[in-house]
Amino acid sequence: MTLRISRATFWILSSLYFSGCALFGSAAPPPQTMDPMEQVYLANFDSVWLATQKALAAYPMRVNNMDLKILETDYIKSNRYWNPPHIPRLGSGDKYKLVVKVMEGEIEGKGAQKVSVSKEVYRQKDFFAPKNRIPSTGLEERSLLYRIERELIIEKALDEAQKQLNSNSDF
Repeated sequence: MTLRISRATFWILSSLYFSGCALFGSAAPPPQTMDPMEQVYLANFDSVWLATQKALAAYPMRVNNMDLKILETDYIKSNRYWNPPHIPRLGSGDKYKLVVKVMEGEIEGKGAQKVSVSKEVYRQKDFFAPKNRIPSTGLEERSLLYRIERELIIEKALDEAQKQLNSNSDF
């Protein structure tokens, strides 16, 4: 009898312990920031630049200057806004633009590129009010850096597959 009660107590307490975090935890929104998100990629400049352009293909571009190593989107209004999952709806006076900078460098003699993505979010209460810069959640910037990394991985895999195909050909 005591063994049965202790097993039942054990199972109840362990299930409460393991599900307690999910049941009682709050889904806190990510921290707000005005700082750019940055990531370093071990690849040559041309590959990173092409991957960055592919990651930003869905955005309306205002500046695409390879010499200055800068990409900038046009202002994106609230009806086409990238809406974070924790924010139900954005105001009609919100707009933002993305500024992406690529900086060349080296790590241990190999080419390395640092990509910096900055999201400048502005809020204007009405037509006559000045626009105020508000912080970003950083989610869209992180997703762009992730897309750039994925494009680089895909491009590298395609290059290796092509090399393998060329080495196995009968020419």
